[in-house]
Amino acid sequence: MSFIAGIFLVFSFAPFNFYFLPFVSLAVLFYFWSQGSPKANFYCGFAYGLGLYGFGVSWVYVSLSTYGGMPLWMGSIAVLGFASLLSLFIACTGYIAARFFKSQILLVIPLLWLIFEWSKSWVLTGFPWLDIGYSQTPSWLFNFAPVGGVYLISFIVLLISTCITRLVQQTFSKERRVIFPLGIILLLVACSWLLKTINWSSPVGEAIEVGIVQPNTPIETKWDSDALDPLINKLAGLTQQLNVEQKSELIIWPETALPLNIQQVDKTFWSSIVPQDSILLTGIMDSPNPNDYTEQYNAALLTCHAKEPIIYRKKHLVPFGEYLPLRFLFNWVLEYLQLPMSDLSSWQGTQSLSCGESIKIGLSICYEDAFANEHRRNVADATVLVNISEDAWFGDSFAPHQRQQMAQMRAAELARPLVRSANSGPSLFINTKGKVYSQTDQFVVAIKSEQVQPHNGETPFKQWGNWVVYLAILLLIALLTMNARKAKESH
Repeated sequence: MSFIAGIFLVFSFAPFNFYFLPFVSLAVLFYFWSQGSPKANFYCGFAYGLGLYGFGVSWVYVSLSTYGGMPLWMGSIAVLGFASLLSLFIACTGYIAARFFKSQILLVIPLLWLIFEWSKSWVLTGFPWLDIGYSQTPSWLFNFAPVGGVYLISFIVLLISTCITRLVQQTFSKERRVIFPLGIILLLVACSWLLKTINWSSPVGEAIEVGIVQPNTPIETKWDSDALDPLINKLAGLTQQLNVEQKSELIIWPETALPLNIQQVDKTFWSSIVPQDSILLTGIMDSPNPNDYTEQYNAALLTCHAKEPIIYRKKHLVPFGEYLPLRFLFNWVLEYLQLPMSDLSSWQGTQSLSCGESIKIGLSICYEDAFANEHRRNVADATVLVNISEDAWFGDSFAPHQRQQMAQMRAAELARPLVRSANSGPSLFINTKGKVYSQTDQFVVAIKSEQVQPHNGETPFKQWGNWVVYLAILLLIALLTMNARKAKESH
C-alpha cells in the first residue's frame, strides 16, 4: 500500500499537476506511521520512496541508456539503486519519528521530513528533485513561495497532511476534537489569499524585448564536427528570423547551443552572428588554459555590443553527467559511457552578467536552478532571471516538465521574471508570480519573443533563505531536550 501511495504522489507533479494528491498520498503514509513500530515505519517509508522515486525519476534511465549507451540491465540497476538511495531519506524519517517521538509522531513528522528533504539537497552534492513543495505550483499554496521558498510550501503540505491524518484517526475513535486540525487548514488558506495580494518586487527601468531560439538540435549528432557548420548556420538563420519578426534587445540560445570552446571564435564571429543593437546570451564551452585541457567549463557567453564578451562558468555540476564523484570507485562508469561534457571543472568565484543598468541577468545553467538557496545567492541583484538548458538528454520523459516547475518556483521565490531557453523545449517566459505566460512546444524548432519587465526588491526568501529549515531544526532539538528532561524526571 505504501509503495502504491508513493507512485500516486508522482502524479501531483508536472506533467500531470494533480496538486491535491499529496494530501491523500501523504495522509495514507502518515496513518500507517502513526500505528507502526520504528522498524515497520522504516520499511514502510522505504517502500513509499521506491514508488515515488522509482517512477518519478525513471527518466534517469533515458539519460544513461538511450543516450549514454548503458545496456538495459545495467541502466535498470542504476535507476533502482538511485531510487533506493533517495528512499532512505523517507525511511529514516519514519524510523526516527517512531523511535524517539512516538507520543508526538504527527507533530514531528513535518519537521523531520522537511529536514531530510533539505538534506537531500546537499548530501553527495545534492538531488533536490520531487521535493513536495514543487507539486503546488498550480495551487493556492504557491503564494507562500516568496516567504519561505519551496521548503516552506513542503512544510505546509506536510502539516495539512498530518491534520488530515488526525481527522481520519478521530473518525475511528470516540474523540471528536476537530477544531484544531481544521483551524490550521483554514488559517493557511486565509494566509495564502492574503499573500496573493502582495507584490514583493517592483518594476525597474523599461521593459525589454527578449527573444528565445529553440534549435531542437539532436543530441546524437550535436557533438559531431561535421554537424558544426550546419548548426551555426541554423542558429544564425533562426536569430535573423527572430530579429526580423520582432526586434529583440536580448536574444537567448540554450545550454551548449554552440558545441565548441570560446577560444575557437573571435569578435568577428560574434559580430556576424549577433544582429546590430542586440545582445546574445548563449551556452558554450570554455577552456581558459591552453596548457591544461583538463580545465574545461560548461559556460555561457554574453555579448555586450562593442564591449568584451562576459563569461559565466557553471558552478554546480551534475554528478555522473558532468563530473564523477568518488572517482576511485566509479571511474569505470565514465570510461564506459563516453559522454561528452562528462568530466568538467566547477567554477568557484562570484560572477555577474550585465550590460549596463538596463540588463542585469541572474543566470543558471540547467541543473543549477534546482538548488534554491544557491540560486538565491548566485543571482545577487539581478533584475531578470535566465535559465539555459539542454533537456534533450531526458527525451520524452517527466524531467523537462518537472524542471519547468523548478523554474517557476525560482521566479516566485525571488519575485523576478524568468526566461528559460531549452534546446528541445519547452522554453518559457515566467512572470514574477511564477506563472508561465508564454512557451514553446517540445521537440520542435521554434523562436519566440516577449516583453520582459525587469524587477527588483527583496522577498523574505531572498533575505533569509531557508529559515523554515533552520526553525524546524531548532524545534526538533527543543522537543528532544524536553522529552529527555521528562524521561529523566520520571526516573
